[in-house]
Amino acid sequence: MIHDPSGKRWLDSLDNEIQHHVEQETAENIERGMEPGEARYAALRKFGNVSNVREDTRAVWSIVWVEQLLQDIRYGVRTLQRRPWFTFVVVATIALGIGMNTGVFSVVNAALLRPLPYPDAGRLIWLSNYDQRFKHDNWVARTDYVSWRRQAQSFDKMTAYGNQDLAVVIGDQASQERVASITGDFWNLTRVRPAHGRLFASGEPNAIVLSRGLFERRLGGDARMIGKTITLNGWPFTVVGVLPKDFSFLFPQQFVNGDEVRDIDAYISIPDALMALPPAGVQHWQEATGRLGPAPFWISVVGRLKANTSVETAYAEMQTVYTRVTQQDPGPLRTHSILRFATLEEKLSGSARKPLFVLSVAAGFVLVIACANIANLLLARASTQQRDIAIRVAIGAGRLRVIRQFLTESVLLALLGCAAGIFLAHWALAILINLAPHAVPRLAEATIDGPVLCFTLGISLAAAVAFGLAPAISAWKSDVNAVLKAETTASSATPRRAQIRRMLAAAELALAIILLVGAGLMLKSFWRMNAKPPGFTPEKILVMRITLSGPQYTSWPPKQAYTEELLKTLHALPGVEAAGIDAGTLNTGVRIGGSAKEDAIFSSVRGVSPGYLRAMGIPLVEGNWPERGALFGAVVNEAFARRLPRQSSGRFLSGSILNDSIMGVVADFKTWRLDANPMPEVYVPYERLPNSRSLRIVLRTSGEAASMAPAVRKVIAEIDPTQPAYEVQTLEEALSGSIAPRRFNLFLLGAFAVAALMLALIGVYGVIAYSVEQRTREIGVRLALGARRREIVGMVVRQGMALAIGGIAVGLLIALGLTRLMTSLLYDVRSNDPWTLSLVTAGLAVTALLATAVPALKASKVDPLTALRHE
Repeated sequence: MIHDPSGKRWLDSLDNEIQHHVEQETAENIERGMEPGEARYAALRKFGNVSNVREDTRAVWSIVWVEQLLQDIRYGVRTLQRRPWFTFVVVATIALGIGMNTGVFSVVNAALLRPLPYPDAGRLIWLSNYDQRFKHDNWVARTDYVSWRRQAQSFDKMTAYGNQDLAVVIGDQASQERVASITGDFWNLTRVRPAHGRLFASGEPNAIVLSRGLFERRLGGDARMIGKTITLNGWPFTVVGVLPKDFSFLFPQQFVNGDEVRDIDAYISIPDALMALPPAGVQHWQEATGRLGPAPFWISVVGRLKANTSVETAYAEMQTVYTRVTQQDPGPLRTHSILRFATLEEKLSGSARKPLFVLSVAAGFVLVIACANIANLLLARASTQQRDIAIRVAIGAGRLRVIRQFLTESVLLALLGCAAGIFLAHWALAILINLAPHAVPRLAEATIDGPVLCFTLGISLAAAVAFGLAPAISAWKSDVNAVLKAETTASSATPRRAQIRRMLAAAELALAIILLVGAGLMLKSFWRMNAKPPGFTPEKILVMRITLSGPQYTSWPPKQAYTEELLKTLHALPGVEAAGIDAGTLNTGVRIGGSAKEDAIFSSVRGVSPGYLRAMGIPLVEGNWPERGALFGAVVNEAFARRLPRQSSGRFLSGSILNDSIMGVVADFKTWRLDANPMPEVYVPYERLPNSRSLRIVLRTSGEAASMAPAVRKVIAEIDPTQPAYEVQTLEEALSGSIAPRRFNLFLLGAFAVAALMLALIGVYGVIAYSVEQRTREIGVRLALGARRREIVGMVVRQGMALAIGGIAVGLLIALGLTRLMTSLLYDVRSNDPWTLSLVTAGLAVTALLATAVPALKASKVDPLTALRHE
């Protein structure tokens, strides 16, 4: 039974013996005159109790198996306790790999896998116009939404919404809040219930529902404020309800250049009568009805499919409806647009799928490197245990029992690493959410929940098998007789085992260079993003927004008076070197001289004050500045000038609000996104855009820009307290916030690359150091026979660098293929950028050289007499 731990052969022999007795007894019963069936029945009854022995034996062996497992666990615990430093290193290594994978999976789970917190979220569909030229979704006209909702039969619910930053005045305090205007079935789609008060009906005028955050921040969480009146953009609205704390507006928001990502603070209704009017008819309707409440000019649309309607059927129907509506109301905005039909989950997470896939692969590489490192450590330890294992096998322990002991110890190590990894992931996740809560969709919802824990436990057990398999297989294939005949433990280390350890270390380097190349490419992208013209110092520029709201600013004279007073006040503020405003942009085709309409350059025409470009610190590269106060004469940027066949200055521009000559050319610069390539821009006096209400203020300061914010807020409030400044920050902070997703990706990928590099170098060092220890006797003989110490150093370094160069070469070949997946994550950098590849390769080779130099120097200091006595 010692050689048959499961008892299978013994149980089979017992079965055969019982069957033999039954057959013999049946024959004897027939000879006594019984019928065959009766004889068989009597035999089975006689030996029935005996046959139960098999089942009893099975139960006994189950108990024995459990006892053996508990024995293995106790033995494994004692082994780990006897080697605390070994245990600590292994647990820390596996915790690093498990923690990184757990953290990334928790983000993937929140952003991609967890369903939206709305009923039937899988049937919510995003509908929009998709611009094929610029590859992005355009907003929808209100009249289109009305037609879609009336004609489409595949949806049981449909809603339209828009969002704006509006001035909310409560008492004598004003603040700018993000307000969603909704209509249709929004409340039914989300199935939200108010925490206080009620929800307004679709189209109900002058009613507002507050988010829990705004309710507590501005109203102190006092439920008695329900029914009170507040002012929204100068118009009275009644607070009718408050939403619960756990409600989230997860529909895609509408953004314009420079908007920051924020949560929705309040909800109002779009009047039903307004929905049937085109954007141009809104002002006439407001003037006719006397209702000048805020309403979005363009909207976004989400619908819910009927229960028995497939996505394909609904898409085919909506395509027909879309074509029909487009033919009935053609226009220039429809020329290059097609229907965008996607699930809401796909729309929300689409931009995050590829980055999260890349990060998941990178985290997986770190885990593989950690497993390879631990496998190396376990192989090295197994080499010192071979004699002990051989003795156990020789006295009767089965090889399966020995392998089970190795795997049990590996599982114990993995479970300890799993616990530490979960703690590490929880800590890292909290930091990421605090630093960049909007870098990834629904990142703030990421948590270590049930599915994440199951994933972590699964990869921990898989890792245990991965790094425990190598020493287990080594024990299985070892020659017991050869090990027992060996004179020393060290001599039992086989060349095959050493080769496996070298291959594992080379694989670690190959995976490490893949991660380092990816991190290097993203780092160079950031360097290219932050390139700026001389004199452009965003850290010294304070930016903010003001949206002129209310009935007093419906015409141009009061808006102009406010703007002039604002600029005059800001110029006089101590510490302000220059001030300017940006009144918004108009994207249109600009014709040069007498060129045809089809030859127009698509550009942004930006309305600015005379001091705007100087406040930004933008250098003039050609021509002259327009005279102060001049209403004619334009300045273009270099991106526009590059589209011209010859000198820019003096060229005549026409189209839309343009009828000017080019006075000068300024350097390209970025004002709202670091990862946006400069597009052609034309700068004209802001008076050309009289309908614009949103002003972006730019202040160039002599000292620290952020310290000027309180004084600037104060003087703006003194001009008109109902017009609060918001998004007050340095231009450097604004530009940095615009690339939060890229910074999030770089931070994680960089952390993975650094961890992989450290683990790989530790692996290389361990392999070379162990090889030196195994060859101590040989090195001593070489030194005794006259070998010079530098020759010993060269021998060890050559061995280590051969391993390193092989791993680096394989990793580079793989990196050239995998980095193509990162193309969309890079900015102005090719995925096979030769400079990045060269620097990463050289850097990794140098660090690998340092990792091999330490054991090489140690080998050169071996005492020949001591080495010859080495056992």
